[in-house]
Amino acid sequence: MASLHEADPWTVISPDGSIEATIARNDVADVDSDLPDGEGFTLTVEHDGTTVLEPSPLGISTFSADFVTELSVTGVEVETISETININGGQRSQFQHEAKQATLTLESEAGTLQIDLRVANDGAAYRYRLPGDGDVVVTNEASSFRLPNDSQTWLAPFGEAYEGLWNETSAESASGAYGFPVLSEVGNDSWLLLTEADVTGRYGASHLFVDDADDEGSDEATDENEDTDYDDNPYLFELVFADTFGLSETISSTLPLATPWRTAIIGDLASVTESNLVLALNDPSNVEDTSWIEPGRVAWSWWSDSGSPQDLEVQKQYVDYASEQGWEFSLVDRGWDRDWMSELVEYADDQSVDIIAWLPWYYVNDETKREAVLSRLADWGVSGIKVDYMNADFQQYMEFYDEILEATADCELMINFHGSTLPRGRRRQWPHLMTNEAGRGAEYYKFGELTPTHNVILPFTRNVVGPLDYTPVTFSADDRETSDGHELALSVVYQSDWQHFADSVESYRDRPIAERFLSEVPAVWDESTLVNGRPGEEATIARRSNNEWYVGSIIAGEARTVDVPLSFLQDDDEYTAELIHDSSGGNGLEATETTVTADDTLSLDVPVNGGFTLHIR
Repeated sequence: MASLHEADPWTVISPDGSIEATIARNDVADVDSDLPDGEGFTLTVEHDGTTVLEPSPLGISTFSADFVTELSVTGVEVETISETININGGQRSQFQHEAKQATLTLESEAGTLQIDLRVANDGAAYRYRLPGDGDVVVTNEASSFRLPNDSQTWLAPFGEAYEGLWNETSAESASGAYGFPVLSEVGNDSWLLLTEADVTGRYGASHLFVDDADDEGSDEATDENEDTDYDDNPYLFELVFADTFGLSETISSTLPLATPWRTAIIGDLASVTESNLVLALNDPSNVEDTSWIEPGRVAWSWWSDSGSPQDLEVQKQYVDYASEQGWEFSLVDRGWDRDWMSELVEYADDQSVDIIAWLPWYYVNDETKREAVLSRLADWGVSGIKVDYMNADFQQYMEFYDEILEATADCELMINFHGSTLPRGRRRQWPHLMTNEAGRGAEYYKFGELTPTHNVILPFTRNVVGPLDYTPVTFSADDRETSDGHELALSVVYQSDWQHFADSVESYRDRPIAERFLSEVPAVWDESTLVNGRPGEEATIARRSNNEWYVGSIIAGEARTVDVPLSFLQDDDEYTAELIHDSSGGNGLEATETTVTADDTLSLDVPVNGGFTLHIR
């Protein structure tokens, strides 16, 4: 490593020159009136000359020390990072991570704090490091994100299962608690997605809080003002830990301690949507032999018939259908019986279908339970598990994720977290983590609200930070506002290493065009690119598997013409493209074929809340 100039402020520039992140001395109380008076440090970030993050406070506090003000810089080091990262699943099988990283060493009477600031071609992130040995209790962070006044944002209200309905609002209008990620548009084609990365059991997960500057009240924690304060800081998204009755948890850990990365994915909308920065900020894989890890498509009976997992014969029917479709898995959800599970696994194995079994988390939340349950499932030949009902961000739940990921890896069982926290890049360390729910998906057709606008925000927000177990393609949903073309396109628009197709066998057989497409579409990809779109309006995404491309496009709102430039194809080659779209009569699907090249642009008329797919080969 080489020394950075001993200057104030300290600026780190991404390798491609597009992003500049600057740490400077400031009176932090002027930015966040919750913080003590005095000189501290703030972070400002620019993208192509546009400020996407105004001066935002930095700092961390423990029971024994506050590292917020009265700090002096005693050392600054910078290094260059260049990694080729291979991933078992996801939106891209391989990507390059290029970044510059500066480490500032700060001293106070209380001790030493280090801040790692990494600036990559697709964003900026920082974390705190506390050196030493022994125990430490973190009480809070000063970390916040100050968005520019003219920012437009896409937000979902915070809930510990991360299943809020996404909507668009101005940063000025935002107030209350929001879950990660938070998407912001600033100026001319500069976008920022706020999230966190590398959250393990050494720490807890966090979310964001925005004050309502029009409110007046007290900081005292009560049932009535839970998760609320009143410090008149509009536009400031403050990082907060999980809480109980308004009292944030404290983090119990050991020194040396590195916190999670506070992360801003930055660029134009395509760069943000295609980013793998969250993965890059996590450690490399803990699993040496990954030959047993298999992504794929999954038949699933629970959505169309919630009692069906109790019926062995129905589960065999779904295995039969998975085999017919060439899908790799069938999921047996809540209600399966241990008396017949081994029989089902054997039946499925004869048809080259693997079984995934649902479990509540409290069946495997200590070592004794895990050893008994996981070994039995592995002995039966079950290939993976879906673990449900965690629904919490406290540190003890992050410790549970660590423990169950290690235990399932030891048993060679793949895993899906349902009723879970947001993905924060763990699947780089644990590649058998196939997907997370942590989003409002098709199950909300059964007991809540699900809108086309929400659908068209997810590709730009939730699905950026990790695979999304939305469980798509539910043609038989009551009261859905989406067209059949929209529903089918979700199989491409949303990425999940286990892609659970949620509708019934009968529903898919009634739509042979869709059925054929679903037998062909992969679950994981070698390459993905945003072709066109805007959150809440349109998402048109192209994905490549080997030499074949699939395009999924969905819209929310009025009918319109959607243009699909095919420049993502290789030059000079000629391809056959099959288009599946909503029928002109308004019901069902139609399929047509045409010949295309990379120079072509397809213009397609799409009905209200409609969509379409392309298969190009």
